[in-house]
Amino acid sequence: MIAARAALLLLAASCPFLVTGYVTPPSKTLCTHKLNSIARAASLSSDNNEESASDPIMSARAARITAPLSALFTSATIAFNGASPAFAEQLDYPYAFDASIRRYFPGSLPNSEVASRISSAMRNRGYRPYNTLVGASLCSDEVNDTPQALVADIQRKLTDTKDGGIFNLGGLGGLPFVGTSGIGAFLSHCPNSGKIFIMFGPHVGISQEGVVGKVERIGVANPSTSCGAAVGAYKALKSGAEIVPAGITDVQEEYIINNLKPRLEGFKGGGDEAVAFVTKRMFDLVVEMLTAQIEAASSKAGFWSKVSEITIMGGIVINRGHGQGRKGGEDYFQPLMLKSFSSKGEDDIYKDVFADLPTPVKCYCVVQS
Repeated sequence: MIAARAALLLLAASCPFLVTGYVTPPSKTLCTHKLNSIARAASLSSDNNEESASDPIMSARAARITAPLSALFTSATIAFNGASPAFAEQLDYPYAFDASIRRYFPGSLPNSEVASRISSAMRNRGYRPYNTLVGASLCSDEVNDTPQALVADIQRKLTDTKDGGIFNLGGLGGLPFVGTSGIGAFLSHCPNSGKIFIMFGPHVGISQEGVVGKVERIGVANPSTSCGAAVGAYKALKSGAEIVPAGITDVQEEYIINNLKPRLEGFKGGGDEAVAFVTKRMFDLVVEMLTAQIEAASSKAGFWSKVSEITIMGGIVINRGHGQGRKGGEDYFQPLMLKSFSSKGEDDIYKDVFADLPTPVKCYCVVQS
């Protein structure tokens, strides 16, 4: 223990910038605080050794620095404080966000990385600005409809943006509430013998403090719920209160509540775990509805004479705070499904694009059916 403390102090004194990113302050309290932050980063690596080889969040440079020093920093922190830090609740930004996204949504990538991979893969399949139509089945929440949103970036890379937009298929929770009439109208807009790309899925916020289901918004003092529809449905079911039909005034939320109910039976978790679980069940709901609509539309006579291919990319949109005065950052996306359909049948191309990710795709029985 003494040797570990001495080694750490010597390292901090001789190359403080390498260890902390800036000169280490002389105060023991401040030194201990920064050592805690470093140890937390190192502990994330050691807690997830089986994912470290393909972890898209930790950079190669960070891995080279934190992995060899993980044991040293952890023991030194205990020497200073007498105990190791808790998981996400006590982590400093951005470690809390990173810790939560790695624990609950493994394999998530920054939007820009997903857009780059998808645009490259689609170009290889013949998707061009003059023959491609883009649609999205995402939640109505404004955090999903920004110039920096993933689907907007994909559209810019795949289509001629001055002549087309994104067909909005989604309602609350990302469910394609446009129905068969809406999906039919969308597909009929495809360029002659062209291609269609659809991004879909629910969304969830992760605050700077690492709280799943919360996100910082512009002009709002405290983090608010994301996704409100999914979390609201979960709370309504958890309360055990009778769900009184609201008729035409809340059709979408009632659908979510009624269809989430059987999927939550037996679940006993709470907190971050509960919100993550509900979000994944929301993904199942979106998959079921969207694939049923596409199947209904594409089974009509003559459909494939007008459309050459449909590619659907599904996953979970992870919102990061963008409120005024907040550090924020790029949103993430956990890809869970990538398939193409044509007159020849279905082609699962997930592994062609995301094979390196530790994403638990097989846990989604709907996707694998």
